[in-house]
Amino acid sequence: MSGGHWDYSGARMRVALQDIAMDKDVQQRWPRIAALFDGLGSILYDAEQDMDWDLSADSVIPDDALFDNQVCHAILVLAMKAADDSLFPRGKWATIQAVQGRLENDAGHTSTVTE
Repeated sequence: MSGGHWDYSGARMRVALQDIAMDKDVQQRWPRIAALFDGLGSILYDAEQDMDWDLSADSVIPDDALFDNQVCHAILVLAMKAADDSLFPRGKWATIQAVQGRLENDAGHTSTVTE
């Protein structure tokens, strides 16, 4: 088959999230949500495409658990970066670095998903 498992919905999802994120009213009223939606568009598009290609037998995700963790990690880091600093009693960047370090240790330093 050649992709299309979900009728190429990843691109539509990315465009919709980025359209919302770029809306001037959203940026003014909810800047953190705008940043989150903008970043989610790319992360979700990439994940959907990798999953689509795997399910369509165009490529293979060699380690499902690692891929699952990497995508969730990218979303978690994005959400933490967008969140207000007051939500992190031990410091935002210390928390983000701890989460990143944990994934790197779990993955054996082979992380392929970027933020």
